[in-house]
Amino acid sequence: MRYEDLPYLINPTVHLSSPYLQVVWSRIDQPLLEHEGAFHYDNREAFILQKRICLLRETSPAVLRLYYSDQTDFARLSVQNWLRRQIKTFVEQTAAISLPRRLHELEAQKGLFCKKVTVRTLRRNILGYCTFTGEIALSPTLVLFPRRMSDAIILHEIAHLRYPHHRKSFWTFLSTLLEENADEEKFKCDIAYCEYRDMIEFLMK
Repeated sequence: MRYEDLPYLINPTVHLSSPYLQVVWSRIDQPLLEHEGAFHYDNREAFILQKRICLLRETSPAVLRLYYSDQTDFARLSVQNWLRRQIKTFVEQTAAISLPRRLHELEAQKGLFCKKVTVRTLRRNILGYCTFTGEIALSPTLVLFPRRMSDAIILHEIAHLRYPHHRKSFWTFLSTLLEENADEEKFKCDIAYCEYRDMIEFLMK
C-alpha cells in the first residue's frame, strides 16, 4: 500500500482530544529531536528512518505527545504506520483504565452494578454490550467520543442489567437513567458516531 491509498494522513493537522485523552503535536529543531531521542525512557519511543530520528513519542497519563521537525516526512508510509500504531496503543491503554473507572462512577450514581467489565475490540459498529450474566464489555474507541456520547453508551449497557432486551420497558428505563428521551439520545449518538466512524476505524484497525 502507498501512502496515497490511505484514507487519512496522520500529521500535525490531525487533532484528537476528548475528556479522556489528548494527542499533542510539538515541532522542534532536528538537532534537538536527535538529542532528545537518544535518551531512553519507558514512556518514550523514537522512530528512526535511515539512521535519523524522524519522530519521538512521549506518553503521560491521558496525554500522547508527538515530537517532529521540519525534516519529518509525513508522506512516508512507514511514518504513517508508526504513528497509527502509537495512537492505537495509547487509546487502548487509556481506555483500559478510564472506561472501567467511568462505568463504576455511573454505576454508583444509578445504583446498578455489573459483575465484570472488560475493555476490548468489538465487532464493527459495536461499541458495547451486556451479557445475560451481567458482564459488560466496552470498546476502547469510546474514549475518543465526547463525554455525553460515551456516557450514553455506557448507561445503555448499564440499563441492560435490569432489562436484558430492547423492548419498550428498556427504553423507558434508559430514558430515566439518561434524564432525557432515550430515542432522541440514540438518534444523536448515531449521527455523531457517523462523523467519527471512518477515522476511528482507520486509526484502530
